[in-house]
Amino acid sequence: MTRILLLMLIASSALAQEAAPAAFFIERIEVRNARRVSPALIISETLLHEGTEVSEAQLAAAAARLARLPFLLSTDFALEKGSDRGRHVLVINVVETKPFFFLVDTRPVLREDHGPSRFEYSDDDFGSESKDAALGFRWFVGRRGIVHVGVLSQSDRRTFTSHYSAVAAGYTQYDLFGTGAFVTLNARLPEGRWTEGTGSPQLIAGVPLSASQTLTLDFQDTHFRDDTRDIAGVEIPFRDAERLLSLSWTYNTTNHPFAPTRGTILRVTPLRAMRDRSRVSQVTGGGVVPSARHNNAWGLDLAASRYWELSERHAVSAALVAGWADVEERTVGGFAEGVLRSRPAYQVVRAGYSRNLWAGQARSGDSRLELDGRFMTRQLHRDGGDQFGDSDKIYQASIAWVRRSSWGMARLGIGYAWGE
Repeated sequence: MTRILLLMLIASSALAQEAAPAAFFIERIEVRNARRVSPALIISETLLHEGTEVSEAQLAAAAARLARLPFLLSTDFALEKGSDRGRHVLVINVVETKPFFFLVDTRPVLREDHGPSRFEYSDDDFGSESKDAALGFRWFVGRRGIVHVGVLSQSDRRTFTSHYSAVAAGYTQYDLFGTGAFVTLNARLPEGRWTEGTGSPQLIAGVPLSASQTLTLDFQDTHFRDDTRDIAGVEIPFRDAERLLSLSWTYNTTNHPFAPTRGTILRVTPLRAMRDRSRVSQVTGGGVVPSARHNNAWGLDLAASRYWELSERHAVSAALVAGWADVEERTVGGFAEGVLRSRPAYQVVRAGYSRNLWAGQARSGDSRLELDGRFMTRQLHRDGGDQFGDSDKIYQASIAWVRRSSWGMARLGIGYAWGE
């Protein structure tokens, strides 16, 4: 009986060891082929530490996390023998991007003619980490800092925030106090303000909750106009400023920040938007009456995207995006004094297919053909109007060519939209 029990214990122990995930003791982490990027920055972004055991899942998550960094084109992980049995050296081979970078997403959409009241939908790829077109340079400072300058273009699907281009300069510090957190400070000059010198600051701060989860705070104080005009002997101020505060929880396991082909993105973003505009209303007799408009909005954006690689050549994707808001527009002075309230909402369902056209090594980039289909709907829900007043439903199909290299990423294509 004792022998049978011993054999059972040995068998159960063997099965437990077989089922247990493999773990590797990391004696040292070594970064190779880094020319401009600091190895300390790369190591900190893996969220792995020397002198600890890591699992295969942790190594895979760290590799995917590095693949999403905009200044690395590709990374390869390898385990080499350490100083003793059971100890390993984690080797990270990297391919860096160039100091000059660009991100271009141009897909003009041909539309059926429904008149000027139709809503405009942005054509950004909502599965991506960044939805901004950009052009600029970046320099690495110290062990974990980056200075960047360039031109960006920002757009979204909301009816109560602005679409604009801006010149921007900023600094990003990674691995704050050894926590893996980062902070970015930007000074921006929106279009129309480039020669006037009035800055528009932006603060972005992020804390990694795990290798695939991040909590990000984004505050933007954007000034589109700030001057005065002499009208009929009266100095009238003209102001136009927007403040946007958002807090995003993101779960991301994808393999690229701009054109992923595998993985999942989940994002929840509550936000607060405020816009103040002052102008003048002309009255009979040549007199002028200043007026001001104040917009205040609370909103919530949700996004879920999933990417599947069917083979080395083929990949498919699906996404669901939605947003809701409560907007109050208050006008003081002029002819339209009063309060207007609305509850805008939007919903987008997307399906996509991509084919790899790249014949070279994956480490040097890729080239893909993308087919995309979307159903998009939006409602305004104005107080005092119809429940679904000013709503529309749009179908959209597009085709695009995507090229990713050490110089940047470009998506060029065309689409067609139709609907009610």
